[in-house]
Amino acid sequence: MKDAAAASPPPSSPSHFSHDRSRLYDYLPFNDMSTDKYHRELHNRLINSLSDIYLLPDDEEEHARLQAESKALDLAFESLYALVDAHLKKQPSSTCLDVGIDSMASRNPTTQFTGLDLVPPLKSKGAKKAMFEVHDVNGGLERYQNSFDVVHVRNLAQGIQRFSSCIGDIAETLRPGGMGVFIEWDYQVYNASRVAYTFSSATFDPSRRVVPGFQAPSFNRQSSSSLSSINASSSSSFSSSGSLYPSSSASSSASSSPSSPFPPATGASPFGARPTSTEQIPALVHFLRAVVRASTAAGSHISSVGHLGAFVQRSYQFKDVQVRDVWVPVNPQPGCDAQERKLATEFRPAFVGFLSSCSPLLLSHGGYNATELSSLEDAARIEIMGGKVPLYVRFICVTGVKI
Repeated sequence: MKDAAAASPPPSSPSHFSHDRSRLYDYLPFNDMSTDKYHRELHNRLINSLSDIYLLPDDEEEHARLQAESKALDLAFESLYALVDAHLKKQPSSTCLDVGIDSMASRNPTTQFTGLDLVPPLKSKGAKKAMFEVHDVNGGLERYQNSFDVVHVRNLAQGIQRFSSCIGDIAETLRPGGMGVFIEWDYQVYNASRVAYTFSSATFDPSRRVVPGFQAPSFNRQSSSSLSSINASSSSSFSSSGSLYPSSSASSSASSSPSSPFPPATGASPFGARPTSTEQIPALVHFLRAVVRASTAAGSHISSVGHLGAFVQRSYQFKDVQVRDVWVPVNPQPGCDAQERKLATEFRPAFVGFLSSCSPLLLSHGGYNATELSSLEDAARIEIMGGKVPLYVRFICVTGVKI
């Protein structure tokens, strides 16, 4: 996600996109990002110059990471995206709005595609009818009302001020019968039983870290796997509270705060006792918590991602709302199938790269100096690459049909 505002009349037809060159861009390379008006430097990384909320980089290193991540996530969401492809093919001249990412453009080259982001893209993915606008969706989407058959949003929350209002604005861009697709990571890591790793201590203290020893948690084969969780059997039922966290136990479900994306620790052992999986990855857990805290300090509504299903349902602009959890392996459990191992191999480098991508954000709003952050980042990277415990991330996928 990235994005800034421009003032021009709403598009009345697809042909409009090829005429207003002041705000729309072909997918052409930029030779020197350090000298263009779309970028600025922050803590030795280039970031967008249009938003003070989204502070992840926009440079060659980050583009390589996002390319690897997109490849892995396109594989993880294949079943969902097949439904989107089928919906677009129903329309004789289909249109698609992609916010913050251009996965749909490469999948549907004959669809009239419009991409929104904070900076122009570096290169094309081969779409024949793709156009691009630099735009901050926090400023609204009035010019696009009733214009699209599909709207695709993925990992947008980190750059959004008010997530529920943004979803309402996005819904307005769909035509009746159009399909909204919303996908967000909840910024947690889980074990193979789909229970979130939580805190064993208030702060990360490397001197108290337990030396990892592999523990294979119990795994319910009926719970969703990374690639099959999109099926109806693994769909999360929508609840009036909007809480989408896995119920590791009745007590944890009851005590989780609906306003926080971090369920409380349940039965965590004190240091010195037999190590739990949580104690084996303390740096990573604290790192992700710091990302949420720093993003919130920058103005993001990132802490609300657990209520994505509730926001879509309560916008009262969608019917047939479906909420699904898709589990993507970072370090898969022993004995997993070849497909899951392949997905983990694809996704792990991008996940590790995310740690260094957060440096501008955490140095600006996380309360760390460079030495402290480097220590935490290195420890988290070792925990991931060591592969001592299974690690999964959860993406909340919500679809709905515009009323």
